[in-house]
Amino acid sequence: MPMRILNVDDHPVTRSGLRSALSTSTDVEVVGEASTGEEAIDVVGEIRPDVVFMDVRMPGMGGIEATRIIRDTSPDTRVILFTVDESRSAISEAIQAGVSGYLLKDVSAEELVNAARLALEGKAVIHPSLTRAFIEEVQLVDRRPEAPLSKREAEILQKVAYGATTKEVAHDLGISPHTVKTHLERIFEKLGANDRAQAVAIAIRKGLVE
Repeated sequence: MPMRILNVDDHPVTRSGLRSALSTSTDVEVVGEASTGEEAIDVVGEIRPDVVFMDVRMPGMGGIEATRIIRDTSPDTRVILFTVDESRSAISEAIQAGVSGYLLKDVSAEELVNAARLALEGKAVIHPSLTRAFIEEVQLVDRRPEAPLSKREAEILQKVAYGATTKEVAHDLGISPHTVKTHLERIFEKLGANDRAQAVAIAIRKGLVE
């Protein structure tokens, strides 16, 4: 079943280019487009796409604020910021909003499709030139003293850090995927993280995982 994608950008040419790039893959279906953050929220509520490619700077509500609302109202929808904005403030806000990826607009069609695929697996893709900035911003964002992780929580987070999916973790530990998800929610809460990528980054910095 193809991944259902929504493209959000205030420039028609960019939306058209993004649609063309994504359409090169047989496992992608572009199911909608939006030109503002407000419109994106409405469209997500109507069609429930799997992944949203979202620009950061748009007239009216920007992409990061729209991401916060979408993550609250449609938690199963993943949002990947696809933008020319490399500012540290945007990166910091993106981390707190719970994005599943942050790509600059020079990536290839293959990289776009791969980012969507990884987002649906609970993994995050950060543009190579922004990786260091993301790690540094995670260090600045996380100011909350965390409760210690249990042995099982640390075990699960270590596997996630190595790239294991929820199903793979469940299989390896002999527990259900639902139980893994419950543990991950507790891990996020303890670490003050919004998603797997941020939890792993915080845990590595604190020496909780390798």
